[in-house]
Amino acid sequence: MKLGEVIQKERERKKISLEDAATKIGLSADDYRSLEAGETPAETWGPLLANIAIQLETPTSRLLAESGKSADCKPGQAAKLIAGHRERRNKTIEQMAEKLEISADEYRRIEAGESEIEVWGPRLLNFAEVVELPVFNFFYPFGLPLDKLTVEDYR
Repeated sequence: MKLGEVIQKERERKKISLEDAATKIGLSADDYRSLEAGETPAETWGPLLANIAIQLETPTSRLLAESGKSADCKPGQAAKLIAGHRERRNKTIEQMAEKLEISADEYRRIEAGESEIEVWGPRLLNFAEVVELPVFNFFYPFGLPLDKLTVEDYR
């Protein structure tokens, strides 16, 4: 199952129109449709952000804003927060990259604020607030990772 499908199911569960959801997270209706269709970088960066949260034993929302609130997200802030949590956990960039199954250079780009986490993380956090769920639940609904989840799990 795709992240976009989970987002769609949660929006429908809360009886929020597509247009209202788009407006609330600052996307056009067409861009929001692409999100629900699983056609955006959120499909890659959202689950990676969740995995970073697991590796750093930190709530996903706290990797995006110190308060954990989308209103407090600022450009480049996720990079600084992720780096700070990594350092407090005494993990190296190389250890994190290995656990995340990405290159050390890719991980460095995350901590330099040069990744789509800076864009998609706050959007996903904002949407999580709209549907009143922890952002982490989008990546592990029902306690299952997205790649193990089926549409049947939502019935």
